[in-house]
Amino acid sequence: MTAAELPGNPVSGNPRTQEPPAPPDTRACSSCGAQVLPSDGYCEECGADLLVRRSTPPGSATLPCSDCSGTAFTDGYCDHCGRLAPSPRDHWERDLGIVAGVSDRGLRHSRNEDSMAFAVIGEGTEYPASVVVVCDGVSSSVDPQRASQLAANTTLDYLVRALRHGEPAPASTSAAIETAQQAVAGLAEEYRDRADAPSCTIATAVVERGRVTVGWVGDSRVYWLAANGGTSRRLTDDDTWAGQLIAGGAVNEAEAYKAPHAHAILRWLGPEAPPEPPHVRDFAPEGPGLVLACSDGLWNYVWDAADLATLAGEGWDGLAAASASLTAVALNSGGQDNITTVLAYYPPTAPPAAAAAAAAPTLQLPPLTETAEIASTDIASSNGTVPSDEGIEP
Repeated sequence: MTAAELPGNPVSGNPRTQEPPAPPDTRACSSCGAQVLPSDGYCEECGADLLVRRSTPPGSATLPCSDCSGTAFTDGYCDHCGRLAPSPRDHWERDLGIVAGVSDRGLRHSRNEDSMAFAVIGEGTEYPASVVVVCDGVSSSVDPQRASQLAANTTLDYLVRALRHGEPAPASTSAAIETAQQAVAGLAEEYRDRADAPSCTIATAVVERGRVTVGWVGDSRVYWLAANGGTSRRLTDDDTWAGQLIAGGAVNEAEAYKAPHAHAILRWLGPEAPPEPPHVRDFAPEGPGLVLACSDGLWNYVWDAADLATLAGEGWDGLAAASASLTAVALNSGGQDNITTVLAYYPPTAPPAAAAAAAAPTLQLPPLTETAEIASTDIASSNGTVPSDEGIEP
């Protein structure tokens, strides 16, 4: 017998000297690596929420100059050729499988003032949900990219926390956007002229089995893109001068946005914002489809819901590719603004296969809850008053 074979020595395969194998039904916590059970909602070691996956914000690493590959920048410009320093925000993509998005600077702007944030809750459970937030910085304000990033992160944090505690999506959406408004307005304390401080618009979507809840302030949009030739529609109404004309039935969308000042926004998040509560609307889909949240950098070029559904049809083969494809449409059409495009599956689970999804006739939805039966209405305030609303165009 060799020394290595003596009892107690660390010989590979010796059951007395190895850690016992983990039970086959455990997994590792993504935050600390501790072993957790599939049924665990939180990690007992570090407290991480095991039922939530989130997109990460753009990084902060210094990128080489796109013209000369220089790496030294003074005051935001390349020391060698003078080009504006590249930013991780110029183009970033995130993919959580059942939600994916792209945010791009576009071809005419010097920086990306849009932002996006999204999460998947309870994936693989009986009640999964997706949460999407898209924000567009108001270019006439100072540092609008700060407003859009803060609003997106604040809103997502609030919604994920509220939904994990079982709070209803409509009330949570309204409260989340109001919280983001307070956060963005607080940035004004750092600027000499409060009226010029960072501002942004916002659009949100909570995708659950049986309903989609959208919220918005400004002109970022959410669309329902129906599968199988169903009726696609826009779920939000623009807080713009043109949006008022469209909602009033005076002109159609194509004509309204040809007018001067058509894109002038009437509501926003930030200092001096009108005090009205955010818009919130519930929608009950009749079958499978995609939920699209986007900034006007996309819908300026393609605003019709049916056209967007056709362009995003490849989403059943992967949402990341479909989001990139929609972004490419805007870039190839001129790319005059920042472009943010986020797609989410409805129902909020991965489709079994592209062919099966395309062939599925209808989705048998579970009974709607009392709040989910408020299909296509605006929640005017947090006191529960729900007036009728006929403002959505197919």
